[in-house]
Amino acid sequence: MGRLVDKTVLIDDSDIDLFIQRRFLEVYNFSKQLVLYKSAEEALEWLKSIHDDTPPDVIFLDLNMPEIDGFSFLKNFVLLPDPVRSKSKIVVLTSSNNAKDRETAFSFNNVIQYITKPLKQTDIEDLKRLID
Repeated sequence: MGRLVDKTVLIDDSDIDLFIQRRFLEVYNFSKQLVLYKSAEEALEWLKSIHDDTPPDVIFLDLNMPEIDGFSFLKNFVLLPDPVRSKSKIVVLTSSNNAKDRETAFSFNNVIQYITKPLKQTDIEDLKRLID
């Protein structure tokens, strides 16, 4: 249960949420490398362009973002190259506790967890068990 994932991506339009999530993941030794994106569009462009770089093991995704929201990200994610889709697991990390949002998120194959902000120690422990 103590194994660190190699690479984690955080996607959230809020600087404060990115800061808090990053610090939390660092404190609980979740990942060797953290990559942060303030927009789903930037993250998708990077994921599309991965050739020599290793895809992330885990992507933390906010749902409520301007322009491309989390659901649009998920719809575009299925179009990404197979090495990205086959390796990357998605954790929805959102302020929404709406049951319909949760159900919709889990309809995407790569979504392995739905967490309502704020991220808690038990969430990290559960997630480590899920991906071990």
